[in-house]
Amino acid sequence: MEKTALLTKEVHFKPSFEQYSDTAVRNNTNCYSHALGATYPNLMLYRVGAISQKKPIDERYTSFEEIRNLLFLDCQTLHLEIKESSLEEELAENEYKIALFIKKWANGEIADYHFWRFEDGIWTEKWKGRQMSVVQDFKRDKLDYFPWNFVGIYKIAR
Repeated sequence: MEKTALLTKEVHFKPSFEQYSDTAVRNNTNCYSHALGATYPNLMLYRVGAISQKKPIDERYTSFEEIRNLLFLDCQTLHLEIKESSLEEELAENEYKIALFIKKWANGEIADYHFWRFEDGIWTEKWKGRQMSVVQDFKRDKLDYFPWNFVGIYKIAR
């Protein structure tokens, strides 16, 4: 897939606030593209499992484990090394962290997911149609993130 080749090259560089000033990039990227470091403007790619072609765009997620496994497969497709981490774990020069949040419906089904990204000493997030923004205080802000449930932190190496 030609788009995957473009993404693979892109995700091995740090994203910047300036990249999101372009309207097409700002409107066609989301938290997942930001977590991966991709700014190629194509929302169809930025759904967990789409890059590895393991999850149809219109199919619901069944569990946190499914999202985690698809995240790992997408990273593998992009030649990114990913592993579980913690808030305190130190990073090497070619590494960054992502935090995963999940929102569930009342019946327990997965409604959505959201990612934050940590690099160069700051946590950031990106919503579709918005600029990348800074998360002021990880511990405080994750508690205020109701109805999103904090799931975990992952370290990614380029």
